Amino acid sequence: MSRIQVKQLALAHSESGLHCAESVASAITQLFCPEQTEIACRMATGFGGGLAGSRQEACGALTGGVLAIGLLCGRTTPEQGRETAYRISAAYRERFIARFDASICQTLRDSFSTDDTRTACRSLTAEAAGMLYDILQEHGYLLKTA
Repeated sequence: MSRIQVKQLALAHSESGLHCAESVASAITQLFCPEQTEIACRMATGFGGGLAGSRQEACGALTGGVLAIGLLCGRTTPEQGRETAYRISAAYRERFIARFDASICQTLRDSFSTDDTRTACRSLTAEAAGMLYDILQEHGYLLKTA
């Protein structure tokens, strides 16, 4: 699967009615750990729209991606290292901010050059999924099939 296909998958999730966090988390886990796709989507539900629709916190496309990173390389005990998850999450955050100039939902929405925020958010969501796909590939994560 290519970056373009990942973006199309995240966009399709968004157009189906999933919000930003659910769309990124679902698209990424569907490709890298498909057995976790349903749980990732469920875990991401509260993060849409800058945390429960408040628009005051981090964009759901960013937080949904961090949730997916946790499923791929997070720890399950205190004795396990968290460095990999931190390193990949930091890279995703940095690239996200470099591309969109912000990470807060409302700040991003205010920067859109259109009043059609639904379409703009969907485009941002697709791009964020593509960025995370690139980062995971750069860190050696391989696509899996269910």
